[in-house]
Amino acid sequence: MVRKTEWQRADARSRLAAAGRIALAAGGAVTPQLIADVCEQAGIHPESFRALFATDDEFLDAVQERLAEECAERLRAGLGGLAGLDDEELLGRAAVALAQARPIDRGAVIIRAERRLRALRSANAAESLLAAERRHLETLSAVVIELIDELDRDPSWPPALAARLILESYESSFEGWVFAGHDESDFDTSSYVTRTLPTLLARMTSPRGGRAVAVA
Repeated sequence: MVRKTEWQRADARSRLAAAGRIALAAGGAVTPQLIADVCEQAGIHPESFRALFATDDEFLDAVQERLAEECAERLRAGLGGLAGLDDEELLGRAAVALAQARPIDRGAVIIRAERRLRALRSANAAESLLAAERRHLETLSAVVIELIDELDRDPSWPPALAARLILESYESSFEGWVFAGHDESDFDTSSYVTRTLPTLLARMTSPRGGRAVAVA
């Protein structure tokens, strides 16, 4: 019975986080109306919300974890297309696979900005934000490390450090792309994805067996 209750609680939290991911991506803050809306979408009574999420920050952190999990699932699904390519094609295709997995999108930028703004306004929220950011980075880093493993190349950098640099540079470049008025769905055509990211992957790894690769 205890296990069933724990599973039901986890399932309810997951459904609320999924609904919150959609509602918050539109730019809304966590308000009583938004809570009522996500509860309706998730099929959960609004009075149960606070039993599942004691604070608004806890809810936002769960939504952020949901974002990372969705990205990890998309990237793992796209890894299969990397086999059989030569080095140059492999690095370019890996960069596109990462971009198409959308480690961050416009909605995620909005949600993370809201969470960070709340932390700036309240010192009590800062510690939980940092913990949530670490979990977010760890989830995405794990799948980027899997991507690097799929390159059939030897790592030149510590994989965790390489993953962190890729994710941080990706986020910065994506935000610049969106702020410049470009369509987020076209980010895989940006110079970051077509040139910078393959170059990063090439420098963070080395060809096996002495093969050389040129990346523009």
